[in-house]
Amino acid sequence: MALTKKAERTKAKLLASARKLIGERGFDRVSVEDITRDSGVAKGTFYHYFKCKEDVVAELSFQSSQTILEESVHFDGTADERCFHYVTALCRDADWAGVRLVRQWIREAMESEEEDSEAKACLYDIYNAIVKICAVRQGRGPGELTEDAPLDTLAKLLMSHVFGALTIWCMMNGSWNLSEQSVKYMEIDIKNLFKPYMIGK
Repeated sequence: MALTKKAERTKAKLLASARKLIGERGFDRVSVEDITRDSGVAKGTFYHYFKCKEDVVAELSFQSSQTILEESVHFDGTADERCFHYVTALCRDADWAGVRLVRQWIREAMESEEEDSEAKACLYDIYNAIVKICAVRQGRGPGELTEDAPLDTLAKLLMSHVFGALTIWCMMNGSWNLSEQSVKYMEIDIKNLFKPYMIGK
């Protein structure tokens, strides 16, 4: 059932407070009480919209992923620059969510046998996003991918590199800044992956 305008505003307040507080303190140091106090919303009302704190992060991540995709598709740059923008933004979001939640998501994606599970759906969304970002101006001039570039293979290779970095980050218990390292790593990685298939490169 669609939310009323008032309910939409209430939910938006909760989400805004959660994003702010988790960004400042980290997921594990923010409680439902902190979110409701900061937003000025009653604690009981929180549970009208979300079952738990993890659901808030899931919704924020979904909203963010849609924004990142739109920004990346329309990003004023070459195919590798658009993918770099997308992947590093995803890593910033993972850094924001924290090791515990990223580890939980990776575990669910690996262990779930259901193709339509939320964790698996997220993987397919990322794959489809990379293909879309690559294809948006494919074959249209210097810096774009050639018409016969293997988008499926490139998307899967790039995903394997991204999730390799996320997995190692989790295994190391977040001992380095994922946002900063992803910029250094992906700057080299994406250029090397895309170079053989780029027009005028």
